[in-house]
Amino acid sequence: SVAALMQKLEQGRPRERWTAAESLSQLGAGAAEALPLLVKCLKDEDDDVRCAVVRALGHMGDAARHCVGDMLAMLEDDDGGVRWGAAEALGNLGKCAACAVDALREALSDEEEDVQSAAASALGKLAKLGAAPAAPFVPGLIKLLSEEEWHVRRSAAEALGRCGAAAQSAIPDLGRVSTSDRDPRVRRSAAASIDAITGSSNAVPVPC
Repeated sequence: SVAALMQKLEQGRPRERWTAAESLSQLGAGAAEALPLLVKCLKDEDDDVRCAVVRALGHMGDAARHCVGDMLAMLEDDDGGVRWGAAEALGNLGKCAACAVDALREALSDEEEDVQSAAASALGKLAKLGAAPAAPFVPGLIKLLSEEEWHVRRSAAEALGRCGAAAQSAIPDLGRVSTSDRDPRVRRSAAASIDAITGSSNAVPVPC
């Protein structure tokens, strides 16, 4: 039950707290009564627990709209895994996380590749929902197309596709990536995003 999970989250050992947060995440909005405790546990001393808690908040939907400020603060956490979880969670939260766009744009320059990737994906999701204008963060996504890690490049390419016509300026870079990137997964994502941006009749939808 939600009550039992809340008890573990508050009183259990680190692994039990982490597992409880993961289970609450799977319940989504059905665990909304746990929101105040989840916010409290964003200050847990264990990195993995904080990561699991902020990710759980991202699955709570509109019920967590008043928690966005607390989630934004986790983008400044000392632990890269927590920052990754926060970026992912804000993207999953949807339109009620529109105020997170500026912080997510800054996270594109995080020192951790996983955080960069998660921030790119989150911005792409928010752009596709029309939660905020995409033009201000398109340059940051274009820059990530040259990152060393393939998954960062793919996340950036996919996010640009979700930006639609606002990402017209990215077409030359996406064209280069679609033909010359060393990873076929990145090349495919770039090609699909070009089609999505230009509205090609044979466009391959960029997966959400």
